[in-house]
Amino acid sequence: MKKPKSEVAKTKPINIVLQEDLIKRINAFCAEQEIPIHEFVTDAIIEKLNLVYKERRKKGRL
Repeated sequence: MKKPKSEVAKTKPINIVLQEDLIKRINAFCAEQEIPIHEFVTDAIIEKLNLVYKERRKKGRL
C-alpha cells in the first residue's frame, strides 16, 4: 500500500564507502530481518543522531 504524498519524505541518494566485511554483515542482517538496506541505514542514522542529541543535553550548560 502506497503512502499518501503528504507522508512520503523527499529522499536524496548518498554515496559512502564501507569495508567489505561491514557490507556483508549489513546484507546478512537485512536479509534475516527482511528489511531493505536503505531502511536499515536510515534507522541507524536516526538512532545515532538521537543518541548524540541526548548526550549533549545531559552535559551542563555554561
